[in-house]
Amino acid sequence: MTDLNRPLALRRPMVTPASRAHGPQRKGPLVRVHNGRLVRTDSAVERQPLDTPLLPTEMAAAPAHSSLARRLMIIGFIATLFLPSLYDVGSIRLSPSLILLIVTLPVMLGLWAVGRAGQRSVIDALVLAFAIWAAATRFLLLDPRDAIEPAGVVLLQSAGAYFAGRVLVRDAPSMRYTFAVAIVGVILLAPFLIWESVSGTKPLLDLAGRFGQALAPTYMEERWGFSRAQGVFEHPILLGVFCATLMAPAIYITAARRTLAFRSGIASTVAIATLTSLSTGALLSMNVQFALMTWNLLLRRVQRRWIILIALCVAAFVVTDLLSDRTPFHLFVDYATFNTRNSYNRILIWEFGTADVMRSPLIGHGTDEWERPAYMSNSMDNFWLVIAYRYGLVGLALLASVFMLTLFRASKGGTAGDDEAAIRLGYVFAVVATMVAIVSVHLWNNSYIWLMFVLGAGGWLVEAARPRNEAKVRRGQAAPPVVAGHFAPLPS
Repeated sequence: MTDLNRPLALRRPMVTPASRAHGPQRKGPLVRVHNGRLVRTDSAVERQPLDTPLLPTEMAAAPAHSSLARRLMIIGFIATLFLPSLYDVGSIRLSPSLILLIVTLPVMLGLWAVGRAGQRSVIDALVLAFAIWAAATRFLLLDPRDAIEPAGVVLLQSAGAYFAGRVLVRDAPSMRYTFAVAIVGVILLAPFLIWESVSGTKPLLDLAGRFGQALAPTYMEERWGFSRAQGVFEHPILLGVFCATLMAPAIYITAARRTLAFRSGIASTVAIATLTSLSTGALLSMNVQFALMTWNLLLRRVQRRWIILIALCVAAFVVTDLLSDRTPFHLFVDYATFNTRNSYNRILIWEFGTADVMRSPLIGHGTDEWERPAYMSNSMDNFWLVIAYRYGLVGLALLASVFMLTLFRASKGGTAGDDEAAIRLGYVFAVVATMVAIVSVHLWNNSYIWLMFVLGAGGWLVEAARPRNEAKVRRGQAAPPVVAGHFAPLPS
């Protein structure tokens, strides 16, 4: 068959001296892979030669769908969060999650540096800046021998967990898989949590203690006639906040394509697991997510519903500040706690804690022994306040910027009927609710690791929020070649 008799799509391109020197060129509407989708490039952009190698960021973006290795790594990472075992290495006590982060941090940073986590962003730089700043303050305030452990822990838990999320979660399938694995873990925990709440025993920690060192049981006063379950975490607060972060994802991300009955069953299980902790922060997080989901449902036809909600919140703050004899913070704490005693204690924490922060506002303090009345415990139940106290206002500004920029960028993009839009809603609702909830509780160890991992997992949403039109192709960046309507193999 001569070339002229071949179907148009199968004809060979004409070979000219120019094409021999520079490779085949073509103008017109082109497509490329972006976050697992085919997107059209600008027709005015001239195509690069077919043999031009892709940049590392483009090579990472094209095969972003979750592979078996990626899924196994996600399972391994999340599984360590459910292990209450402890191991002594010299004078340092390590959890399975910390051991994994020690091994994976150099690898994840290396993959991120070469573009395997997509385009590097300002948020990535802020996370690195916070982790380095927090570690540096330990060496500035403590003896070098005493600073090694806390500096290493904050570096691993902050940067290690975040970049693990950045590298492992690169698209919608891997995002769904991540939250699905975490939800399955909570579902498996749920019967033990219910038993723990009813009986007051700690079956999982007792079982782990038979095989070696494990977390110590935490026994607290009952609430509503039930014991506070801690499951495989150090404290009921940590269990509750961890489970609460899965409420909106259970509805919008993991089970978005399932029936209403299935989604209701998954969400109910997550809610029950959260309730067994009887934690103020966990219940607040769950209620904020319910409120956001309800608002989104009722005003789904109103395009500017979130601007309206923000305006109402600001107006409520201003009116409360003007008309009430108490500050908005005092009112918030009063209604967000179980009883008057807890409310009063958190108000005292805020007053004495902020005063201590301002005694060393730049680099923070070297110990957690903050000044307070003798009748108060040393527990500072406010995550943001703890960050400011330990690492100064600089550390607080860096970490708060990570949250705010992630939310702002992840909330952009997607359309009303787009599956990606549902993922954005579930993700943003969970992060917003957690930000509000940790005003009344503190996070540490595995719960903090999970939070940083979730922030990193939203990195692909930040990238996908950029304009779909890929006209602004950087110099030397090639789109994957298209032959006869199919993608040709990527260059090796």
